[in-house]
Amino acid sequence: MDKFSFFILNIFINSFLAFFTVALLVEGIIFLFRIRQGRWTASLRTLPLLKLVLDLFLYDFSRWSYAQGINPLTCEEGTRTLSILTGYPTSSIQFTAPSNTTFTLADLVAYSLPSMWLHTLALLIVCCSLFFLIKKCATYYRSFKFLHTLSQNSQPLSREVGTASLKAYLQKSKALVLAPSNFASSPFVAGWMHPVVYISSSLSTTLSQQEYDSVLAHESEHIRYKDNLTRLILGFIQSLFWWIPTKWLQNRIEEGQEIGCDLHCKKYGIDPVDLASAISKSAHYFVNTSYLPLTHSLTKRSIFKRVHALLHFSPIRKTRLVSYVLGTAIACLVIFLGRFWIF
Repeated sequence: MDKFSFFILNIFINSFLAFFTVALLVEGIIFLFRIRQGRWTASLRTLPLLKLVLDLFLYDFSRWSYAQGINPLTCEEGTRTLSILTGYPTSSIQFTAPSNTTFTLADLVAYSLPSMWLHTLALLIVCCSLFFLIKKCATYYRSFKFLHTLSQNSQPLSREVGTASLKAYLQKSKALVLAPSNFASSPFVAGWMHPVVYISSSLSTTLSQQEYDSVLAHESEHIRYKDNLTRLILGFIQSLFWWIPTKWLQNRIEEGQEIGCDLHCKKYGIDPVDLASAISKSAHYFVNTSYLPLTHSLTKRSIFKRVHALLHFSPIRKTRLVSYVLGTAIACLVIFLGRFWIF
């Protein structure tokens, strides 16, 4: 029981420290390599969240000082050190004790707590994680149920797609385009196995043909990259590690996904001005509802950033692309696979 409680407290404290360490390093990579907001930054910013799960499998119990019966609080002065290593695959930030063992800040806290308090705290952490996971499952269940009802009350949008390449992709992905009869909202896509694009009838009548194609192109990119599945997985991770403030990072990831989808619409022959106009019109139909937890909120800030990125877009040069690849490789191999603050 003591070992279990020690480990749960390690997860609680270490994951908090590791998350902000990795998030800071990733933001540093994005800044140093001048990676612009979009699909690249969205992918990089998922690393701190994904690493929360990966770290659960990186703990080395064979070197854990507690497992070896070594209490770092009673070790002689000078035998405890903080080691920082950089490089692949040994990037790490760890506290070391005698006999080549490691310990964490969580271990020091656990040793200073009464046994009953430690067990109670560990049990509370586990119960809260289960509660928030169940709550997240219930939220997604309500969302899927709502979408099922919405699809039953929707009609296929008969409007033709004016772009041949876009029409071909929609047919290839077997995506349906539906117009809800009694639900007005900005366009969104649901599902990843059988994707459905929802565009309200009231909005579709106000869009020009070019704007209509640009909306479908944007949603098609969400389908291509399975952004809904990514948001679903990250949502479960956020619930499991409920004590870590990850909402701000989730918002930046979603902004990057949206901008990435906008910028990739150009391959369908979409004019950025048409897409920017469609975004502005769609904002008037946005409904902030809890029944759609996987859709992105159209805030003034996100609309401004998306329109600005569209109207000031410049192609990525080869030298800049090499910089992007190098920065991503460092983030994945050195940071994502590193061992920060865990034993």
